[in-house]
Amino acid sequence: MKKIALLYEESQPETLQFIPELAAIMKQHDYETEIVNLNQEGLECSDPALQNCQMLIVLGGDGSILHTAHLCSAQHTPILGVNFGRVGYLTELEPDELAHELPYYLNGDKSIWTDERTMLHATLQQGDEKQEFVALNDMMIARGTWPRGVYVKTWIDDQFLDTFYGDGIILSTATGSTAYNLSVGGPIMHPKIEASILNPIAPHLSSNRALVIPLQSTIRFQISTNDQDGVFSADGQWNCAVQDGTTVTIQKSDQITRFIRRKPPVHFYRVIHNPQQTSEEPHAGQPEA
Repeated sequence: MKKIALLYEESQPETLQFIPELAAIMKQHDYETEIVNLNQEGLECSDPALQNCQMLIVLGGDGSILHTAHLCSAQHTPILGVNFGRVGYLTELEPDELAHELPYYLNGDKSIWTDERTMLHATLQQGDEKQEFVALNDMMIARGTWPRGVYVKTWIDDQFLDTFYGDGIILSTATGSTAYNLSVGGPIMHPKIEASILNPIAPHLSSNRALVIPLQSTIRFQISTNDQDGVFSADGQWNCAVQDGTTVTIQKSDQITRFIRRKPPVHFYRVIHNPQQTSEEPHAGQPEA
């Protein structure tokens, strides 16, 4: 039988009531269902439940999607997101659409298309220790718990750009332009744009504005924290303390995140205009009212 993994967050118990209904629908369409708790300790992409799946259906918000992207981007399994969060920039369906819409995705309707999203890869060098991270939305290096600014020296393709003083700096993908970047006043980019956004966080000088740069560029940060620790974060979920002098080098990742879609690419504009009322968006091949 074909296999689909159904992923949920136990911290969102409202998702559990949909699992029996979804499993029944998938059985009707000759799919075996694996039910995976995203919160389970030690969950990795090598888990047998996540192997050889035609699709990953994620019940949750954008945070659940980011978690799944980190788990499964290397194996390129497409993700279908069902929005149990607040906005759902990355999700495809609302819960009340499932019963009617899910068969289209299961049967490979001609309106289905694959949405490929770029990811970032970072190498963090702290003394003799080296760590690597990937992110779908963004990467950030910033001050820690002390309410004092930090200095972040910044290079683009080995060309020194500036030393930013403030709370830190974000490098965002186009996908992540609607996340932390947007919260600190950065621009929104359509997810198909091949660029990233360099955006200082609460910069001391008002001239420090967001900068849109080619996606192929290599970005290097070096943080100066004096006697306090800073923090590095990938997608707001994978965090580590950083000390004075730590460097982070960020490039376009070889990994991508694939989403399975039926709503047309212009649905993005509906979401950013009115994110709470997206379920009435016509599907591909259907005219606007």
